[in-house]
Amino acid sequence: MTDRRTILQLLAVSSLAAVPAVGATLKPSNDPAAAWRNPGAGQKDPRLFSLAHAILAPNPHNRQPWLVSLEGDDTIILYFDTTRRLPATDPYDRQLAIGCGAFLEILSIAAAEVGYDAQISLFPLGEPQPVLNDTPIARVRFMKGGAKDPFFSFITLRRSNKEAYNAGKPVSAQTLENLLRVETMEGLTFSGALSGNPQCESLRQLSIQAYRREFETPVALKESIDLMRIGKAEIAKHRDGIDLDFPGIGAMQAMGMITREKMMTPGTTAYQQGLEQYDPLAKSAAAYVWIISDSKDRYAELAAGRAYARLNLRATSLGIAMHPMSQALQEYAEMATIKAEAERVVGMAPDKCLQMLARIGYGGKVPPSPRRGLTEHLRT
Repeated sequence: MTDRRTILQLLAVSSLAAVPAVGATLKPSNDPAAAWRNPGAGQKDPRLFSLAHAILAPNPHNRQPWLVSLEGDDTIILYFDTTRRLPATDPYDRQLAIGCGAFLEILSIAAAEVGYDAQISLFPLGEPQPVLNDTPIARVRFMKGGAKDPFFSFITLRRSNKEAYNAGKPVSAQTLENLLRVETMEGLTFSGALSGNPQCESLRQLSIQAYRREFETPVALKESIDLMRIGKAEIAKHRDGIDLDFPGIGAMQAMGMITREKMMTPGTTAYQQGLEQYDPLAKSAAAYVWIISDSKDRYAELAAGRAYARLNLRATSLGIAMHPMSQALQEYAEMATIKAEAERVVGMAPDKCLQMLARIGYGGKVPPSPRRGLTEHLRT
């Protein structure tokens, strides 16, 4: 879920004044934010109504790795889209599985809104290991019933706010307690540490180190850069990945001031700005929160995803910005020592798994991440 906006914004400071703004006029069908506006409006099938909301779930690098088939008149089957892997930074698909768990939670909340209980059966053909495959992740049957969830109204307002937070506005101990007061979820532990707490200070530094380690690992950096959507035209074409847009970016790209090659090349301004961009983000964190599971299987990953979706919605309801800092939890060799230190800092036992780590604080309003739209996720 890494963001790269800061690279280009810093580059623009000294050069943009002489560059005319360039943008693409979007057709409604290519509007990358269309899915966020009144999802499921007029939809009589509760499954499609619920799916229109589920595709707004948080997920790594905005890969949106969900495929769905409709079965009969009351069931959907959720699959993992194997073409949307992150092999460099998520080699075992753990983080992508968490994104699928978030999808299922938003689906369930939306189903309840229209009077249905989404009865979820996980891995009907068995648990896939060591990576996810194209067998079903879940079979979901829609049955009449279910109580409305107060978090429904926050689904379209939820964001992963990747900007620096207001350093002058701390999160209170009471607010952190309210945020972590989630429903009891068996096998999961929710914890947090406020600014000034040694745990928080250590996690700030580890977040910076982990981001830099990812940036200095060429295959990991290339994975992110390949998923960048630079300017309105690319964002509208793909409607996924890491969106980068501000006035004049199209002209800067056309003039060769912004290229993927420069972002990959040590010694260039783009590379150096990118290397340093997480420093102010981590330092502005008012607190860190994390989720630990008792087990390390796929069921725990999906449960963590469902829990994180609810945590993000609760943060939205409290006016708190949230941003996953996932680099320190990644499972490739170059990150191993940082990952082990993060687990030590949060006090995790060896037989458990640190599934999610996020910074929180108070931030400004940010636009929603692009979405490909419901039809892109339906299997025929």
